[in-house]
Amino acid sequence: MPRGRAKNYDDQRELILARAATLFAHRGYPGTSMNEVAQACGLSKATLYHYYDDKYAILVSIAEGHVQRLHALVAEVAAERLGPAAQLRELVRRIVEEYAAAQHAHRVLTEDVRFLNELDRERILGKER
Repeated sequence: MPRGRAKNYDDQRELILARAATLFAHRGYPGTSMNEVAQACGLSKATLYHYYDDKYAILVSIAEGHVQRLHALVAEVAAERLGPAAQLRELVRRIVEEYAAAQHAHRVLTEDVRFLNELDRERILGKER
């Protein structure tokens, strides 16, 4: 019988992404190893591979997750049905807050997106646009 997922599975994946984004932002995607990601997360390399197949999957998840959060933010502000000037102010405020809290993910998106294969890069950058 297959083992089920731990209750904190999603939280652990988010922790891995946050720590990997920090490493990628400081050292670059090619300059960061899976061993370093595992160590930064306090995990064994084998445990890290339980959550992500490889370093590339982590890169895709960081970039795509950041763009998805920005999409959600825009949708939330649009749902508030503010007037045009108020909506623009709120959108700028929320985007600045998001970037302040996600500096590493944003840096990965802008700096390391070039390491994505063409299909993934175009999909993610298309969503960003």
